[in-house]
Amino acid sequence: MRLNFRREETASCSDKVVFEHFGKSAELPTGELVAVELMPKEAGEFAFACPMGMFHGRLIVE
Repeated sequence: MRLNFRREETASCSDKVVFEHFGKSAELPTGELVAVELMPKEAGEFAFACPMGMFHGRLIVE
């Protein structure tokens, strides 16, 4: 799957997204579209966050 991120603000800890379960991360330059490709092998909820954990979310795979 491909997730597209666009960072709209300039907080320094939001300059990267980390998908720990998948061992992936991506730099997020302000105002640019960044695609992150993941291959979930199972259903579940998978967390993602900035390196400091202040910005976070979850990916739900059914």
